[in-house]
Amino acid sequence: MNRIAQRYGVLPTPDGPFDIQAEKFSIDVETSASLDEAVEKLRIQPGPVYIAVTNKEGIHLALSKTEDTTIGVMDPQGGIVRDSGDQPE
Repeated sequence: MNRIAQRYGVLPTPDGPFDIQAEKFSIDVETSASLDEAVEKLRIQPGPVYIAVTNKEGIHLALSKTEDTTIGVMDPQGGIVRDSGDQPE
């Protein structure tokens, strides 16, 4: 969480509605075990939202669980794997 927040020049907000709140988007940092809850929460949020996974193995699972949503996916360093709003082809 700290590494990703630093990458985007903001402070983490673990007690807020999102783990990281940047000016133009929000990020929840999740493990593979908590992806379902995060998808349900972020599915109804307005604006660009992302799930950042805590390990590389979680990327494929996050992409699968966010399929057919506008939730973006980030890798553990905060790199965008799928942009928020993009629909898979």
